[in-house]
Amino acid sequence: PFTVFAPNDAAFNKLPDGVVADLVKPENKATLSKILQYHVTAQNLTSTAILAMALPINLTMLTSSNTIVSKNGANLKVNDGVVVKPDVYATNGIIHVLDSVILPALDIVETAVTNGAFKTLVTAIRAAGLEATLKGTGPFTVFAPTDAAFNKLPPGTVADLLKPENKDKLVRILQYHVLGGRVSSADINGMTLPVQVNTVANVQVIVDKNGNAIKVNGATVTTIDVSNTNGLIHVIDQVLLPPTDIVQTATDQKFTTLVTAITAADLVTALKGTGPLTVFAPTDAAFKKL
Repeated sequence: PFTVFAPNDAAFNKLPDGVVADLVKPENKATLSKILQYHVTAQNLTSTAILAMALPINLTMLTSSNTIVSKNGANLKVNDGVVVKPDVYATNGIIHVLDSVILPALDIVETAVTNGAFKTLVTAIRAAGLEATLKGTGPFTVFAPTDAAFNKLPPGTVADLLKPENKDKLVRILQYHVLGGRVSSADINGMTLPVQVNTVANVQVIVDKNGNAIKVNGATVTTIDVSNTNGLIHVIDQVLLPPTDIVQTATDQKFTTLVTAITAADLVTALKGTGPLTVFAPTDAAFKKL
């Protein structure tokens, strides 16, 4: 028999906008299954039986992780969810209706999926083939740009980055947001700032503070220390772009004629060198004046 702590429709409606629609997509099946199994235990537990226990108790769910069952006045409470209707009997167990969806411990990707503010980031992680890595043991620290942060990029930038031919560039950008190891806000506050920190892209970001706010390359950390099973997320309000060489920068900024001319003049290798170089770069409009 099973005991199911079943969230009602109102409980699902409490989740951030779009989360339920995202969870029922095929690519999120494993996350959805994990969440649903976290509401089920392989025992036949009436409310009377539970209330007779020495509460609070840890109750092992089908995910093999525990919920905390306690009392909320006269009602049972499971983690932060309150049982609003106990003891709905079924042929193979009992249902207790919950007023909230309860979430198990999630990895970095699962946390992003269930948050609702990281749709673009999750899409990018999958397009870059980094999902398995960021679901791995880690630990990792991710400076996670919100959808609003991606929307600050020039029009068409995200669509271009998601194209298969730009996968290597997308990988580098995403890796530029990831640190190896678990770096909490307390760790950062204990550093002598500003400090350069190496990312898994093997390029450094500059971590600093502006008042109480942590800054990463000028982006502000808006939410700190979102804990996951394999690391931490710090939410940021801008996408971090790794430094590039002169030719790549010109290509990214749509200096089409200049890049064509550099290629025709066989100067690509020279301008991709260690430098340093300063280029006074004519725009496409400047070339049209000729």
